[in-house]
Parts: sequence; C-alpha cells; structure tokens
Amino acid sequence: MTAEATTASVLGAFDGATLRHDGVVAKMDRDGAGAFRMTFTPEGGAPRTVTVARTVGSHRYQQYLAQEGDTYWRLPVAWHVEEKRWFPMTGAFLFADDTRIDVPGRPVFGGGVFDRHVTRWNDNCVFCHNVAPNPRLDAATGRFATTTAELGVACEACHGPGAAHVAANADPLRRLWLGARKAADPTIVNPARLPPQRSAEVCGRCHGQRITPDVAPFMAHGDPFVPGDDLARTTTPLWRDTPLRGDRAAFAPRFWGDGTPRLTAYEYQGLLQSRCARDGQLTCTTCHGMHEGDPRGQVRARFRGAAADGMCTQCHAALADGAAAARHSRHVEAVRCVSCHMPRVVYGVLDVHRSHRIEIPDAAKDAAAGRPDACGGCHVEKVFAGPSTIEALFSGGPVTRAVAADALGRAQVPLDADARARREAALLDVMTTDATPAVRHLAARALGRLGVEGVAAYDPSWELPARTAAVERLRAALGTRSRTVAVRHAPAPSEDVEIGE
Repeated sequence: MTAEATTASVLGAFDGATLRHDGVVAKMDRDGAGAFRMTFTPEGGAPRTVTVARTVGSHRYQQYLAQEGDTYWRLPVAWHVEEKRWFPMTGAFLFADDTRIDVPGRPVFGGGVFDRHVTRWNDNCVFCHNVAPNPRLDAATGRFATTTAELGVACEACHGPGAAHVAANADPLRRLWLGARKAADPTIVNPARLPPQRSAEVCGRCHGQRITPDVAPFMAHGDPFVPGDDLARTTTPLWRDTPLRGDRAAFAPRFWGDGTPRLTAYEYQGLLQSRCARDGQLTCTTCHGMHEGDPRGQVRARFRGAAADGMCTQCHAALADGAAAARHSRHVEAVRCVSCHMPRVVYGVLDVHRSHRIEIPDAAKDAAAGRPDACGGCHVEKVFAGPSTIEALFSGGPVTRAVAADALGRAQVPLDADARARREAALLDVMTTDATPAVRHLAARALGRLGVEGVAAYDPSWELPARTAAVERLRAALGTRSRTVAVRHAPAPSEDVEIGE
C-alpha cells in the first residue's frame, strides 16, 4: 500500500513517457542516478521537476508522492496497473473536466484543474495505508514529524502490536503447546477469534469512513485504535445525515437516498445496515480472507467463481440445492446470490463494486431512493421502476452514470443485433460527450467487454476534439451498428463527490 520508491516498488513506466492534460505536459523518466521523477510543464510556463519519494497502491493503480520539507504530496499523475498507462488523478474521481479546487498552501505542479487532486499524505492517506500512523502535527508551528510503525498495510494493522508475540514465540515449546491446545495466543490479536462486531471493526477502521468530535489528538498523536478495541470509543461511522459543523447534508453525496453507501471506503457502513450482521454472525472474514491469494477483493478461495453462492449458503443452507435456489431467485438460469442481494452500485478506484449492504431487491424502493436497482444491473434494456440503465446513462448524476456504463459491459446476456447496437451507440456517445473522465473510462471499458476492437487506443483524459476523432474511428469500424441512441434526457444536477478524502 505504501513503499519507498525503488525499482521493486515502482510499477509505472518511467521511460520518458508523456501525458498531456488541461494544458499541462507531464513527463515521467529517471535522472542520471536512477531516481524516478516527474516533470510538469504548463502551457506557456516553466517546467517543474520533482523526485518520486514514495508509492501508494499496487493493485489497480499506483499513486506517487513527492517530499517537500516535512510533507509528502500526492502527485497529479498516476499509473493504471491493469491498463498499463498513465492518467491524470483528476480522472479517478467523479468530477467534471473543468472543476477546479484551490487549496491554500498546496504546492503547484501543473496548476489549475491539473492539480485538483494534489493531496497531503501526512494527515490524509497516512491513516489507512500504513501501520500505526501518526501525523505528529505541531499545532503551534503547523509542521509535521509523521511516523508509522511500518509503511504499508502489514501484519500489525490487523493483529495489533506484535513485539510481545514475537518474543514469547521464540520458544518452540510454547508454539507446540499452543498448537496442541488449539488455544488463542494472548500475546496477539486474531480477528477470527474476536466477536463478529469486534472483528468487523478491525476492517471498519479503514473500510468505513469515520468522524471524531475532536480531530486534534489524532493529528498530534495518531489514531489510538488497535485491533480488538471498541472502535466507537474514539470515532463513529459517517452516515448520510452525519453533521459537519452543523451541516447535515455535507456527506449526503456519498450515499444513495436511502442511506446505502455509493462510494468505496464505506463497506463497514453497508455491513452495519445488513440484517445478516445485525441479527446474525456475519462479519468481514466470513467471506474475505486476508491470506488467500488474489488481492482483488480477497474473497476466500472456497467462494470464488462458480462457488460464490457458498458465501450465502454457508448460513442459508436450504438454498444450497440448485432447485431451491432457482425457486428462490425466480430465475431458471444460474444467478449468483450477490447479483440480487449485493448489486454493483458503488463507485471507487475507476471501477464499480458490489454494495456491502445485503438486502432484498426492491426496484420500486430503489427508484424512490434515486439509486439503480439490482434487476437493471443485468436487464439493462428493461424498465422496472425507475429509468432503464441506458436512460440513466444520460440522465443521472455521475455515480448513476458510472454504474450504468459499467452495467452495459458486464450484463453479458445473449444479445440480438439491435440490443448490441443500442449499447454500443450509447457507450460511444458517452465516450465523446460525458463531462466526467471516470464515466468515460468506464464506458470505454464496457465497450471493450462487448468485444469492440480498437478501444485501447482511446484515452478518456483527452480533450473533446481528440476524443471525438477516436470515437468516430470506432464508429466507422462498426458501421451501421453504431447508430445514434434515440433516448435522451437532460443531465441531472452535478453530484460531484470525493472518494474517501
């Protein structure tokens, strides 16, 4: 999650590659000593070169930090690991192209919109991407002396302080004794042995945005929570109506109208809203295993692929039988439990994820809350209670449009020529005209999932003329399949939202 910048940790192509966005040219290369660096040259301005000091992330995309005195700043360009390309950080968040945010005291790299997501690491990213984070902010001087027990998310992030554990278990006889008794080791925290709520709080510390009445002690001394503690002692989860300096609408854009989270980093809130957790024994490690392979989701190995329903049937055993499951789902074909009860309505990290609020699908209720419904996530051409998925693609706010764009590529039901043409045309229109780069990115990816070739040559961060030219080339290759979508709605009011920041 966080590492010093080395040839082992840096994944981006620092080989002289360039990226142009919002009038700024960024160049990524290495200096004579081999250090990684970025040079930002605004149109008509002087270049600024900075050395990459640290990296953050390694799964979907990797961000880069530069050091300025006592402070680390997230740089405005990141590397997309899966797509192997550079992109502006403005493209990862649900903001329109021209949205500008000026923060006093923030350094200028490219300037203007290009720097919109330059963020200070010391009192932001540090809290969830490291072990025992402590900003060590001196309130009198405003200076940081930030420390961590370890960079990145390592053992002690989930198991608590480990020095006593290491010392005690240097004795091999003790290890054999513990193993024979199958007893808990009192020198360390094992989340699997905690009560379900306490276990979930270990994950909720970072996967559930929180608020505290007084943030000053956190800034001066760090987050006091250690695994096994009661998380509520120091913080409470953010909800749709949580007040911020008296404003009860401050966090509303991060949730659907019914309070369901619609951004990542709120999975803990979704769990707390789920009857399976409130009335049962469900906790995060029921389905996720931190030591079980694929880091993309860390779903337990025994629940991957066709065995995914086992996450639910380990408790709902009566539905493990195929015939019983078909009667329950009212679908003749195989439908995964999570498709209906944990639909993909959550945006984060240039992707759309499953909701962690486990609930019974209700299209009318979802429409009333202004959120996409589970049925429309698969049956994208149909109307259930609210707009169809294609209609939502042109009429919703940025999260709604992101969910719709993603669904058009995921819903791989058998398609006739007319349905395929409508999807392709809709996605091509979004790739040209949508004001939000992240939505354009998801539309392009969906088009690729439909089997359209040549999408990789398109870049959602391009300005309108370049995007239009690339889309017209794709239209020409598709021919009559790319006819214009007939349905259009006026765009909804802007719902710009941040993700966990």
